[in-house]
Amino acid sequence: MTVVQRPVIHHEVIVVGAGPAGSACAQKLAECGLDVLVLERRKIIGNPAQCGECIPNWGEVVQTFSNIENDEWLQQYFDFPQWLQLHRLDFMRVFLPSGKSYGFELDAFAGHRLHFDGYLAEKAIKAGAKIQIDTAVINMIHQSSKNRDILITKDAKYSFDYLVDASGSLAHMMRLKHGKNPQFRPGDQVPTAYAQVHGDVPETFDVFIGSVAPSGYAWIIPKGPNFANVGIGARAGKLRHPVKKHLLDFCADLKLEILSIGGGWIPMGGPVPTMVSGNILAIGDAAGLVMPSNGGGISQAIISGYFAAQSIQEHILHNTPLESYQKKVEDSMGRALKNSLRTKNMGYTFLRGDVMTELVLRTLGPIGGIKRAMECDKPLFLL
Repeated sequence: MTVVQRPVIHHEVIVVGAGPAGSACAQKLAECGLDVLVLERRKIIGNPAQCGECIPNWGEVVQTFSNIENDEWLQQYFDFPQWLQLHRLDFMRVFLPSGKSYGFELDAFAGHRLHFDGYLAEKAIKAGAKIQIDTAVINMIHQSSKNRDILITKDAKYSFDYLVDASGSLAHMMRLKHGKNPQFRPGDQVPTAYAQVHGDVPETFDVFIGSVAPSGYAWIIPKGPNFANVGIGARAGKLRHPVKKHLLDFCADLKLEILSIGGGWIPMGGPVPTMVSGNILAIGDAAGLVMPSNGGGISQAIISGYFAAQSIQEHILHNTPLESYQKKVEDSMGRALKNSLRTKNMGYTFLRGDVMTELVLRTLGPIGGIKRAMECDKPLFLL
């Protein structure tokens, strides 16, 4: 029996994952004239959704992160068309176990990730990137004779000058390269379940803290009249039952009809220590760039994808070390991510049981504590 050896297909840059991080990176790279291939394991980009589908506007982004307020490319990228914006999210309410709530202004909107991610991918394609769906990377091998890594899919082999890991919270590329080494993979993976629901839903983005989601939170994000994304994320091992059952009970208590349901993981351990390994760069969730105190990650995904593309271009043109990418991330997002991680760790320590949670949150208060925590600032008593 003759074994046919498949040829190795080469691309300057391969991006694994066509979420917001991967598409932003691919678009910027293609605009710079690079040969970019995006490999996406799903058959439909953006489906199923992997988050609560709250998407920040530019005002919210520049309020949170540093050194980007004058970046025209990013500002234009965050100028999302109206048809993506299903429902404006101008206000957030945080509910304590007793039912008391504190409210804060917000600058965001709710959308369908199916539409949103598809829109971003289409922009990358228009810029010149190639996107290949239904293509999972199943292995990475090192070819010693040419000192290069090869990606293996079910149908092909690929080599690359640069590889961008935009594969999500489990950092599939870094796992294939480095196994379980925590230096390169996000930690504190929090299980989540979310549903599209129909029923009497609020106009505001509502967050619930307490026994409904121990060491975590539940959310209701309205997406239009009588329609919302509802979800729960709770620290692994803290729930009596699977997180899906807690979500079903939560929706039943609110008399919400579930139209579809899904689940996933959110990395809540903060940024990975090492985001660059040789010619591999991790972006978005794969780099742990999620706000541990609120689970938000879309802004960081887009910005980190842009930074990674910049650093690859600078490496090509000026031989600038690729590690400049991690410095860009730290200079822009480091403060907010550090504050958010501190808040999450404090929550793990003190928010134990509804009585203690109620006491701590009332002590923190709405402005000096809870609002600043949600916005990834230090609580005032730590300043």
